[in-house]
Amino acid sequence: MTRRNTRRTGLALLVAAATVLSGPAALASVPTSPPAPAAATADQADRRAAIQRELDRSVAEGAPGATALVAEGSTRWRTTSGVADLDTRAPMPADGRFRAASLTKSMVATVVLQLVDERRLRLADPVASVLPGVVPRGDRITVEQLLRHTSGLPDYINVPEMADPAVYGRRTFTPRQLVDFALRQAPVGEPGQKFSYSNANYILLGMIIERLTGGLADALRERVFGPADMRASYFPVTFPFLVGPHASGYYLAAGRMTKVTELNPSFAWAAYAVVSTPSDIQRFYRALLTGRLLPARLVETMRVTVPTGKEPWSGYGLGLETLKTTCGVTAWGHTGSIPGFVSMAFSSEDGQRQVIATLNVQSADREFGKIAMPVLNAVNTVFCGVPYVPTRP
Repeated sequence: MTRRNTRRTGLALLVAAATVLSGPAALASVPTSPPAPAAATADQADRRAAIQRELDRSVAEGAPGATALVAEGSTRWRTTSGVADLDTRAPMPADGRFRAASLTKSMVATVVLQLVDERRLRLADPVASVLPGVVPRGDRITVEQLLRHTSGLPDYINVPEMADPAVYGRRTFTPRQLVDFALRQAPVGEPGQKFSYSNANYILLGMIIERLTGGLADALRERVFGPADMRASYFPVTFPFLVGPHASGYYLAAGRMTKVTELNPSFAWAAYAVVSTPSDIQRFYRALLTGRLLPARLVETMRVTVPTGKEPWSGYGLGLETLKTTCGVTAWGHTGSIPGFVSMAFSSEDGQRQVIATLNVQSADREFGKIAMPVLNAVNTVFCGVPYVPTRP
């Protein structure tokens, strides 16, 4: 991310809050293997206070605002820090709408696997069998490889047209244009060879869903939002506004904070365009991991991961990332980053312990790691009772 490149990769951003989710030296001390489990987990009050401290730390480091929602069984609680808008100083809404960015990928993967369950698609199907002529080597790239980011396709967000959100956030792109941006670059590997995160994979999956169902927005609404009771979520396509209660979103570059709340999300489409709320995201992952959206066998298939080579995100499955915590618990979910917002949503394997944390700022600056690192600390505190990296005196 040497240019003003704002691709999601929450993976990379919080890794770079090990070197910005994708940081600086603030994360250089992130352990590469989990230490022994803590002798005891802090009780809920202590954990809540610790999470509040981490959100406050993000704001002290420069975030306008931060939120966290924690769910433990039937209990849910929320906490916030900072402001929703730097001009009005309105307080950060605890459950406002935000751009969920690459949390979208888990939802798109869910629809794809529903089509697999309906025998309208197979994971082993080559892309060319559904989208003939769209991708070179399409006869060798499978649906499963798109889902797992092992297709060898480069990321379209690396082209010059995607260098500045102030420019590309005002344009309308078609899915085919986004794929063509990716294809202007050399492949990053042979199909099936290795993990390489590429938003182009999920644009192609969105095109496959449209080919088989008639519309991606309708498919998400009918197959995911409705069944998971995600009443505040929507797929905006080109609609630039956040409706209802929400924080303003900001983009930080070279020390300057620019408001980017309103943008045309066509550049993100099936890869990272969904608008949601923390409560809806919590309901989605619980519904997914507890088998309400997919049969158990397909949820298990989603959990078959390949190594990412990016600690502490140790594996990537079918639209799911794994986060390695300091106490050895593997958390399941996804990270997201889009101009204006950064998010993390992770759950225990049974979906009963969950955390959704958000910031209303995103950046390609290396120093952003100081802002983003407390979000990772808050997530680790939910599962282990301690931060990922202790705060330095």
